[in-house]
Amino acid sequence: MIKSILICTDGSPHGEQSVRYGIHLAKRLKARLSALHVLDTRMLEGPLMANIAGWIGAQPFTDPLSQFRAIMQEKGEAVLTACTATCRDEGFEGVDTLLKWGHPARTILREEIAAELVILGQDGEHDDITGEWTGSTVDRVVRHSIKPCLIVPDTFTPIDKIMVAYDGSAHASRALHEAIELAISLAAPLVICTVVEQGDHNRAMLQADTAMRLARAHECAAAHLIVEGPTADTLLQKSAELNCTLLIAGANGHSRMRDMILGSTATQLLNHARLPLLLVR
Repeated sequence: MIKSILICTDGSPHGEQSVRYGIHLAKRLKARLSALHVLDTRMLEGPLMANIAGWIGAQPFTDPLSQFRAIMQEKGEAVLTACTATCRDEGFEGVDTLLKWGHPARTILREEIAAELVILGQDGEHDDITGEWTGSTVDRVVRHSIKPCLIVPDTFTPIDKIMVAYDGSAHASRALHEAIELAISLAAPLVICTVVEQGDHNRAMLQADTAMRLARAHECAAAHLIVEGPTADTLLQKSAELNCTLLIAGANGHSRMRDMILGSTATQLLNHARLPLLLVR
């Protein structure tokens, strides 16, 4: 069972919801909660600093870099203060706060060592500027993390029904184990979904049977579903139709080469999911 959760918050709407999901899970799992805000050192480098004095109101002959560092520090402290206040308002005391300077993704990957679950907002503070599908920090963390990563949208819904994608792969098996454990801990029903892309229904039936036997062995309230279509689109469609509030999937599929060329199912889910997505390695 998950007993240590790291939430990553940057003050954005998605970051604020990562706090709410962290509280929700920490309370129900009786887990320790830590909140991390990373002060991005890249903001102090390169052409951004060339004209920084003008837009932060720095006076002539002063050090704009030091002023900007101070502003970033103050903003980061405010984000963590707001996080602590939200925890207190939700009846959760004792959150640990971490304020770190560094490259966001590298810092998160370093700090995740002490956690069993990492929670991040689907989009970051500057996604409206970059125009990326998913925040680049989230993408880098998910690709390199060794811990389960929960990616959350900008609205909060309590987790009360879980869907897990299962295709028989090693990553999907680990995702299934995580889903069963969470479903039992949260007293939430579990839907095990196997997607058939190339008409191999016999194989899908065997996979579904294997998954259901594991769920029954753990006395987990589960049902299985076999559907046909593009994997990511089908998972998102079915999770919406069944009112699932959490989708769990393996971070990698069968073919690493296919993932590199076409983009993995996990990447497509990251870009398009409108419900919390837990990716498991």
